[in-house]
Amino acid sequence: MRTPTPAGARQRAQTPEQANAEVLLWQSRGRAGAALVGAALLTARGLAEHVAEPALRGVGVVALYLAVTGAIALTVKRVGSVERWWVWLAIATDLLVIFGVTLVSTPPRSYGQVFILGFVLLHFTEFHFGRRAAHGALAGLAVGYLALIAPVTGAQGPLQWPEELVTLTLFVLAGVAFVALYGSYKERLGAIVELFTRTEQGDFTAEFPTFPDAPPDSVTLVGNAYNRVRAQLGNLVLTDPLSGLLNRRGLERDLSREIARAVRSGKELALLAIDVDHFKMVNDTLGHLAGDEVITEVGELLRLVKRGGDVVARTGGDEFTLLLPETGAAGAFRLANRIREMVRSHPFRAVEGRVPVTVSIGLVADRVMDENVSHDLHSRADEALYAAKETGRDRVTIWNANMRAFVLTRTADGTRP
Repeated sequence: MRTPTPAGARQRAQTPEQANAEVLLWQSRGRAGAALVGAALLTARGLAEHVAEPALRGVGVVALYLAVTGAIALTVKRVGSVERWWVWLAIATDLLVIFGVTLVSTPPRSYGQVFILGFVLLHFTEFHFGRRAAHGALAGLAVGYLALIAPVTGAQGPLQWPEELVTLTLFVLAGVAFVALYGSYKERLGAIVELFTRTEQGDFTAEFPTFPDAPPDSVTLVGNAYNRVRAQLGNLVLTDPLSGLLNRRGLERDLSREIARAVRSGKELALLAIDVDHFKMVNDTLGHLAGDEVITEVGELLRLVKRGGDVVARTGGDEFTLLLPETGAAGAFRLANRIREMVRSHPFRAVEGRVPVTVSIGLVADRVMDENVSHDLHSRADEALYAAKETGRDRVTIWNANMRAFVLTRTADGTRP
């Protein structure tokens, strides 16, 4: 049994290579803007201090940086998907411009300014590409700074090794702490995003993970609050308040899980579509409160009769569905008849025998070979239910290949169960 995949489901998740390209393209605009601002500052500095030559050299490095980053952006835009080494290339280009501009336009006593730009680079690298890339950028900054100061550090130089090594060590320690703290923040925020993604699909089984070393910041507080209300959210979203059974959304969640399990195991799966006969007569004769009481009692009966792994849901006004994992047609038929007999013989409190209460049941059972069968299972169970209604009610009908033509014919004639 197979049903076409909906158009929305055909959309593929973004690959890491596509994500790399998207971020690099977004960052290219920021890089161009930062480079233009840097060129303007270098020009203003040269004019203010009457040192045109160093400023011009710095502007030349910035212009080369713009050309390289522009070429990277154009290539990424054209291919739309790039490997991880493109990210490293962009980071290396950022490092080279930081040290290049500093080398050609800044006196040695001001070389420590690279740490300001370096921290900005560290922040954006961690934000977009994660801890590994941030650690790589931090290592590049440390090595680059050592290479920058080596020619001018010593007994006769303007810089002294002890002071510069202390400055570098402090920067590295601050960078490591930043990456660790910010990485933890992103990891916990990602966990919350994953939780809400699962709740959109009706899955409330996952909890916000415990991070023993995480500070009690707003992200942790939100995650802990989610854990406290998770069960209540699940009941609100997945449970029918009148019958206490699962609603349609809860049923679809469990049905998807059982279909996937049946595909892996190669075992059969059955679905019962259950409808209360002449339910409108109950409402019209005894009132809607009595009808609600009948729905509640039918739900109680279904909870009593279902087996351990079965799933029961109220999917409409007087409609119920029972999902039977690892069950063939024969076993499902026996259980369906037991349900039918229990309902027929049950003394409904609100009815007191004034209106007969029975159910019709449509049954479909099959060996599931494809995960995209949920729609077919529902359709076939509904067709079998329609046939049960048409042929007298208070009965169980098993779906067969000829049933669809029967339903279509009766529907075309304007007949309703």
